[in-house]
Amino acid sequence: MNEGATGESQGEIVPTFKVVLLGDSGVGKTCLRSQFVHHIFTNAYKATIGGDYLTAMVRVTNIESEQDTDGGRDGLALSADALGPTETKNVHLQIWDTAGQERFNSISQAFYRGTDVAVFVCDITNYESVVSLRAWFERFMEHCHVERPGVIVVANKKDRAGERSVELEEIKRILSSNNDGSMCVDDLIEDWDYDLQEVSSKSLDLVANVFVHAAEVALKISERNNGGESSSARVMQGFDTIDLSEAAKFHSPPRCMC
Repeated sequence: MNEGATGESQGEIVPTFKVVLLGDSGVGKTCLRSQFVHHIFTNAYKATIGGDYLTAMVRVTNIESEQDTDGGRDGLALSADALGPTETKNVHLQIWDTAGQERFNSISQAFYRGTDVAVFVCDITNYESVVSLRAWFERFMEHCHVERPGVIVVANKKDRAGERSVELEEIKRILSSNNDGSMCVDDLIEDWDYDLQEVSSKSLDLVANVFVHAAEVALKISERNNGGESSSARVMQGFDTIDLSEAAKFHSPPRCMC
């Protein structure tokens, strides 16, 4: 996979896809985005209020794999018209970082609408951060206004494996069912081998793989749905007004990330 692209071919139409990071406070969502966009990691931590986005461009290369040959669980292989065997495609990602604290939920949920790919982030040293992804998924699906968005799960803090409290197989089990039988993360996962990634936000290579894969997933879904238009583009008309006045009520002093 390529980490990114620095230019656009003359006359090339570059699609833009909306990627939203979700998960509990302190799991490393902001660090993941900062590492990918700015190639910077910092231990200083300040809680995100509401949400904001940064843009980055990645170059996606057609990857011929069994997953693509079979079309995956839902037939999401890129067609030859979308991406030829040796063709690469530039993709803009609009990467949204959302608040992980419950008191900011009413603000953050306004940013879910029109998401192409949701990246659910947990911390391998914090078991509860995995369990809470069920609730994050339910809230996201309620407010995203997209029937079947792409979903990726990121298990962060691989660099602290000695403090691990949950294995990848356990993460799969937790996210593969809900007690009430409603839709769960597993229903939108294309292939756990690709869509669950263990990373450290200190490693650019690992983090870049996540976002390049997000671009691949978004391209596949847009090809399946409507020949290239993103979910965010389809819902822009009549987009909800986002009131950020509530955010001014809160202030979170910096502290060390644990």
